[in-house]
Formats: sequence, structure tokens, C-alpha cells
Amino acid sequence: MRDSLLSTADEVLERLEDEIAFLAEGLAGVSEQLTCLTTELDDQLAEGSPDQVGHTLDRVAALLGDQALSDLTALAGLGAIRHGHPPQRDDDSVHAIPTLPTEGVPVAAGQGDADERSADELRALVASAADHLRRLSVFVTDRFDLARAAAERGDADRALEELRLTREAAGSAPAGYQLWLACLADLPG
Repeated sequence: MRDSLLSTADEVLERLEDEIAFLAEGLAGVSEQLTCLTTELDDQLAEGSPDQVGHTLDRVAALLGDQALSDLTALAGLGAIRHGHPPQRDDDSVHAIPTLPTEGVPVAAGQGDADERSADELRALVASAADHLRRLSVFVTDRFDLARAAAERGDADRALEELRLTREAAGSAPAGYQLWLACLADLPG
């Protein structure tokens, strides 16, 4: 009887490890895709490719959708079973999402006021908005990796907080993208 109980326990543990490995592998794939998209975005911004930049930002947002939430939550639950309740965090510091610089940004950017701004000012605004999008992309990638690592440790609170920050950062990208587009459009030929 004892041997059959050990065998069943071993099977349960093996199944737990398989499920954890499956979820971790899927989330590692999301991390890899986010890293690739960060590189693509950098190249697209350097080339000044508006449609491609918009498409890449949409892909980032899609990767962070409900499936990522579901998988992170499941992985955190299974990680907690494997590792026990996570210890208290020493690092409760808040990591701020990069914000769009507003210094030097005219209220009516992209509203036909290109004559009022020099080409140098427009190039500076394009560069500033592009840098902001790059910082957001790196932030999203880094925070998602932290969310995944927390989930693997069974720290659901940390995983979900990191995912919230990740989603919030990705959700703020359209404002930077719109500024980048508007200033790019106003640049002289």
C-alpha cells in the first residue's frame, strides 16, 4: 500500500513539474518575442517607419493580453505549491513607468503649426518621442521578465504587480507614438 501511495505522489509531483515547465516555457517565449520586438521597434524608429512602428506596438500590447495574465496566474499558483508561500519582499520599491517628456512639446503638436517650429526643433521632438518609445519597450520587456520570474517562485502578488506595470506601460505607448507621428509628419521633406 505504501508503495502505491509513493508512486501516486511521485506521479503528482511529476505532473506538477510538467505543468510548471509548460507554462514557464510559454512565458519565456513571450519574453523572447518582447525582446525581439524591442529590437525591431528600435530599428523601425531609426528608419522612420510609421506603419511598422504602429504594428509593432500593437503586437506588444497583444502579447500582454489575457493569455499572459492567465498563464502568469497559473504559474504563480503552481510555483507556490512547489516552493511554498513566498517570503516577504525586501524590495517594495516602486518602479516608475517612463513618461513622455513634455518640455518643449507644443500643445498643438501636429496641428499645422510646423511653420512656428524650426526643423531642428521638430527633429528634437521626433528624437525625444522615439527615445520615449524605446524606453517604454525596454521597460515592458524587463518588467515582464520580472513578472515571469516572480510567478516561477510562486509570488503571485509580485507577478501580477509587475504584469500590471507592464500592461500600463504598453498602454501608454500610443501617446508617444502619436506625438512621434505628428512631428514626423511636420518635418520638412
